Amino acid sequence: VHLVAVTKIRAGLVLEVESCDPVAGRPGCGVVATGHGRITVEVIDVPWAGRPVRIRWRKRRWICREDLCAVVSFVEQDPEVCAPWGLLSTRAIRWAIGLLRYEGATIQGLARQLGTTWNTVWAQVQPLLARAANDPARFKNVQVLGVDEHIWHHRHPAGAVRRSSPGWWT
Repeated sequence: VHLVAVTKIRAGLVLEVESCDPVAGRPGCGVVATGHGRITVEVIDVPWAGRPVRIRWRKRRWICREDLCAVVSFVEQDPEVCAPWGLLSTRAIRWAIGLLRYEGATIQGLARQLGTTWNTVWAQVQPLLARAANDPARFKNVQVLGVDEHIWHHRHPAGAVRRSSPGWWT
């Protein structure tokens, strides 16, 4: 994509970009498509200098002239910029996961920095975290697994708290 303009608004920055591919083939049939204008989508990007950033991506719309093709019109996609129907840029998702993993960030804190809601961030990040959690390769180089201590408060079966001090457990 090419950067067309940068606009400073009250809520942050807006980067206007557009793709520059002069030719596109229909992903299903491979026939070279004909350009049919552009549509603009807005995605949330990584904050810059503490300010939320939005990318306004002017995507090309294409028409497939092949009579046998089931899809007549389609919009270009670029997973390096954003997943199809994504609300956060690919870069913003990587940034958010990095802060969650290594900096102890919270979803609410990330949402505040991105200038969006908790639900928006979680909906975009959670599927990738779930996929990573289910990947057995994440333990490939693990040799030792550490477990932290915790305090265990004993409770009486009837619900009364024991008067003795809590015990440390590992």
